[in-house]
Amino acid sequence: MWRYLGLVLALLWAQQDAATRALLLKYDAKFWWLNLQVSHTSMTLGPSWVLTRAVVTAPALDTLAFELHSALTVDSVYVDGQKRSFIRRGHTVRIPLNPQPSQGAIVEAIVYYRGTPPSTGATGIFNRQSPSWGNQVTWTLTQPFYAHTWWPCKQILTDKADSVWLFATAPLGTRVGGNGLLEGIDTLPAQKVRFRWKSRYPIAYYLVAFAVAEYIDYSFSVNLPGVPQPMLVQNYVYNNPQTLPTFQAQIDTTAALLREFSLRYGPYPFWREKYGHMMAPFSGGMEHQTMTTQGFFTFTLTAHELAHQWFGDWVTCASWQDIWLNEGFASYSEYVALQALGTPAAARNWLIQTHDDIVANNRGSVWVRDTLNDGRIFDSRLSYQKGAYLLHMIRFRLGSDSLFWAVLRQYLQDQGGGGAYQADFQRTLEQATGTSWNTFFQQWYYGEGHPIFSVRWNSTGGGLWVQLSQQGSWSASVPFFETPVELRLTRQGQPDTLVRLFQSQAVEAFYLSGVGTVTQVALDPNYHILRQVDNLTQDPTLGVEGVGAEGLQVHPVPVQVGQRLRASLPGPGTVEIRDVTGRPLHAEAVSPPSWEFAVELPAGIYLLLWKGAEGQQAISRFLVQP
Repeated sequence: MWRYLGLVLALLWAQQDAATRALLLKYDAKFWWLNLQVSHTSMTLGPSWVLTRAVVTAPALDTLAFELHSALTVDSVYVDGQKRSFIRRGHTVRIPLNPQPSQGAIVEAIVYYRGTPPSTGATGIFNRQSPSWGNQVTWTLTQPFYAHTWWPCKQILTDKADSVWLFATAPLGTRVGGNGLLEGIDTLPAQKVRFRWKSRYPIAYYLVAFAVAEYIDYSFSVNLPGVPQPMLVQNYVYNNPQTLPTFQAQIDTTAALLREFSLRYGPYPFWREKYGHMMAPFSGGMEHQTMTTQGFFTFTLTAHELAHQWFGDWVTCASWQDIWLNEGFASYSEYVALQALGTPAAARNWLIQTHDDIVANNRGSVWVRDTLNDGRIFDSRLSYQKGAYLLHMIRFRLGSDSLFWAVLRQYLQDQGGGGAYQADFQRTLEQATGTSWNTFFQQWYYGEGHPIFSVRWNSTGGGLWVQLSQQGSWSASVPFFETPVELRLTRQGQPDTLVRLFQSQAVEAFYLSGVGTVTQVALDPNYHILRQVDNLTQDPTLGVEGVGAEGLQVHPVPVQVGQRLRASLPGPGTVEIRDVTGRPLHAEAVSPPSWEFAVELPAGIYLLLWKGAEGQQAISRFLVQP
C-alpha cells in the first residue's frame, strides 16, 4: 500500500488490550456479511448491520467480543436468532453468553449499529472531494488497525474469514465498489440503490472495503495463463468527462500486468471473481481484495497494487513485524513489471533510485520491532524499498531466474489463502536450495545497515589481485555482511567481463588468473546488492605477499598444480577446501597433526578451513599457480 506524506494518521488506536484479545481468540471467524447504509457526501453510516458466523475454538465461549469504535452506537445484538444484552467497553462490544457454546460449535451474531465514525486521527473511513476532478467520495482504508472504526470486526491477521458479502445501500446515481462479484443491483424506495457484492475467497479484516461516488463502470475481460475462462477487470472511474480519457491507457495496462504476474507468480488468485479499481481522492493506492482503491493511475502504482493480490491478499503477513512479505514483494514487482513491460533504462533507473534511497541512511531494519507504530510499519525506505531489495539480493544469490520464480510460486502455493511469517518464506527458500539462509536473514532482515566497501586491485602477469575490505554502515548491529560481490573488469584489447566473488570475512584477498590486462575495476555495476563504495584503488604493491597463513601454517605458498600442499593442523577434526565463492570443493576427516593434499585445482586463490571436534576453527588462504 502506497501513501503520501499528507495521509499520515496522527493518532494511533492501540492494539487490543490483553483481555480483549483473549476474548477474540476464543473463536474463528468464518463468514462476514456487511449490510451498510452509506452516502458519497458523508461518512455517517445509516442503520447498518454486520453478521458474523464463527466457530468456537475455546473449551467454552462465555463472551462473544467484537471491536467497534465507541463513536458508533450499537442498537441491538442477536446471537443465533435471540436478542442479547451487551456491554460497551472502550472500542469493544462484549456479549455474555449463557448457555455457553462449546468448542466446535457454530455461532451466528448480528450487530445492529449506526453513527458517524471519527473524522480525524485514527480512522479507517474518509469523505473528500477530489481536488482534480471535483467528485465527492466516501471510501475506506483500514490498514493496519482501523476496520473497527466503521464495522464490528475481529482485527487479528491470522484469522481470515472464508468469505464475505458486502451489501451497500447508497443514493440513486451513485455506485458502490466492493470485494468479489457484483451479484445484483436493487432499486429501492426513497431514491436509493443497493449493490450486492459477494466474495467466496479467504479474506483478512483490513482488506474488506467499499467506495461510493458518482462512478462510471469501465470494464473489460482478459485471458490469463492458467485460467480456464476470460476474467473480468472492473473499474469504477469518476463520472467526469475527462477522467476516463486521462487514465484509460494506464488502466488498460492492467491486462498486460495480470498476464505477466500470472506467468511469474502463478495464476491470478481470485480469477473466479474479478480484479479492478475504485477511485478515491488520495495520492496512492490500497490493495483491497479484488478491487484496489487508487487515487490515480501510473504504471508502477498499478503494478504495485496488483501484485498485492498475490503478496498481501492471497498470502497475508501473519504479523505486522513481517510486513515486507506484503510491501517488499509488491514493491519489487514494480521492478519485475518494468523489466518485462517497460524499457531497460526505466528498470535500471528504478533500481538505482531505490538503492540510493536505502543507503542514504546508515541504519534501519526491515523487520518491524514496534508494531504499534503505524509510521514504522509502512516506512517506505525500510518496509517497501529495502524489503524489495532483499528479494533482489536473493535473486542474485540464487543465480537462476527460473529458480527464483519457482521459489515465489512455491511460497504462494504453500501459504495460499492464509497468513505467513518471515520464517515461512525462509523455509520455502531453504527447501528449494538445500542450504541454510539464516546468516542472510540475520544480517539483512533483522540487522541494520549495509556494507561499505574499500577495494584494492592490481593487474599483473595476466592475472588480477583483488582485496575487498568491508564494514557495516551500522557496525553495532552488523559489523560485516557476508555476501557475493560482482566485479566488472575492463580489459586491454578484450571485451569487459563480469566475475563473481564471495566475501566471507571483513578483509579478503582474491586472485583471478588468465583474465588479461585489466585497466579498470567496478564493484557491483549492476546494483545486485545494497552497498556503498568508500574507495576503489589500483595498488601495484598488491600481490602474492597478501596470501599467507591465518591460523594454519601451509606450504609451499604459492603451490603449483601437481604439487602437494601440506598443513600443520591444531588437532583432529575436518578439513575443507573452498573456492573464492565459498563453494566447497573437498572435505575429509583428519586425525594426525599434519595433512597433505595433491593439488589438481585451476589456478586461483582457495580457502583451507580446519574445524575441530569442539567447534574450533582455523583458516589459511593459498595460491595455486599453473
